[in-house]
Amino acid sequence: MPVCTLLTDFGQRDWYVAAMKGTLLRLAPGAVLVDITHEIDPGDVVAAGLVLAGAAPAFPTGTVHVAVVDPGVGSSRRMLAAGACGQLLVAPDNGLLTPLLGEDALVHAVERPDLHLDAPGRTFDGRDRFAPVAAALLLGASLESLGPLVDDALRAGAAPPTRDPQARRITGHVVHVDRYGTLITDVPAAWLDGERIAVARVGAVVVHRLATHYAALEPGVPALLVGSLGTLELTLRDASAAAATGVARGDVITIDVGASR
Repeated sequence: MPVCTLLTDFGQRDWYVAAMKGTLLRLAPGAVLVDITHEIDPGDVVAAGLVLAGAAPAFPTGTVHVAVVDPGVGSSRRMLAAGACGQLLVAPDNGLLTPLLGEDALVHAVERPDLHLDAPGRTFDGRDRFAPVAAALLLGASLESLGPLVDDALRAGAAPPTRDPQARRITGHVVHVDRYGTLITDVPAAWLDGERIAVARVGAVVVHRLATHYAALEPGVPALLVGSLGTLELTLRDASAAAATGVARGDVITIDVGASR
């Protein structure tokens, strides 16, 4: 059975999520619907993109992911349908798909008004436009049938991390704070030599240790870990690193590789 995931900023108190699911099940009976999350902060397309990129690769090839975090709902912003990493993605053209649009991605602008549902207004494109497009993909429609290839999808988020081999310095950003207060960065763990000590600095916080797991952490002493996304995370044992340090999403992290204590 085809699988479709949903990611939104709708929350759970209103009818929005249920209406999207009902539309998908009516148009693509038998589809398996999986909630990634509906608790993205309203309009936070950067967080939505990171969460989608963290979850999507775990799903079977050909899964349809429909992500609706859409401050521009009802406007002339495009709808995109993309193929990346063996997954099919439907989202507004507002930068949400940035973390998933690698070199292998094929991005199409959706131009299929015949798929739109009749609606009293343009405030609920998740139900009236995105869900029908996702249903078409679940029923076997090709990306090509939805509209032309484009190469100018909007991008969102901070500049990518950089490394200076001569200075042995890596610079990146905190891109997410999870519910445990872990500070997730965009720095690939592969950029570090695991045999060396990394000195990381985020604001006034200085970290001298790269640990292998949470139980290896000393209480009250921040450390770097390799996280589930393959990037470095700054964490505290049994405590919120975000609350304890005041570090927030968007803050710059610098890492000196091979520096001494």
